[in-house]
Amino acid sequence: MFTNLSLRLKTRAPRLTCDSLLMHPYPNDSTPEAPRDWFCLRTQTKREHIAAAILSNIDSVETFCPRISQIKKTRTGKKRFVEAMFPGYIFARFSLQDHYRRVIHSQGVSGIVGRGDQKAVPEKLISDLRASLPDAIMEAPDLSIEPGAQVELVSGSLKGLNGKVLAQLPSGNRIQILLEFLGQEITVAANADDVLLASEDE
Repeated sequence: MFTNLSLRLKTRAPRLTCDSLLMHPYPNDSTPEAPRDWFCLRTQTKREHIAAAILSNIDSVETFCPRISQIKKTRTGKKRFVEAMFPGYIFARFSLQDHYRRVIHSQGVSGIVGRGDQKAVPEKLISDLRASLPDAIMEAPDLSIEPGAQVELVSGSLKGLNGKVLAQLPSGNRIQILLEFLGQEITVAANADDVLLASEDE
């Protein structure tokens, strides 16, 4: 009897421990994730940031919407606006195989730029662009403050007059402008935010 019991104990299945599980893990049935590439997507103009925000909520989809901050003329004077650097386009990184339909039918997206298999954007191009744009925004300089530039005053008592920038003044954001007023040339000091390039479109 004891001999049979001894044989049964020897043939019993080995005891499982954490170490043995790590040494002999269960087979992984999950399939590897398809590679993700960068693509340029067409979007509705002026709604690029909205399309990017909606896409970023999709798992495994990464977006990049570079913007530019620039000064424009308004009825109340000169103001700085932040707009898409590439109007009507954004970049997104995803698996074309796994997420094409969800991306292409996402709100604000109208298509993928490219033909046939030549749709992907080189990753180095995106990385270089990101490296040159802190917070994905480029601050465009106000060219109207450069000495020699022809500018128009867009606010104040001299609003509507054109002149030439003579110099930047050391006191804050002010410039010296040469104006022709009532047949005479005069120099005035103005805030750089109160002028625009005379050739700039309305």
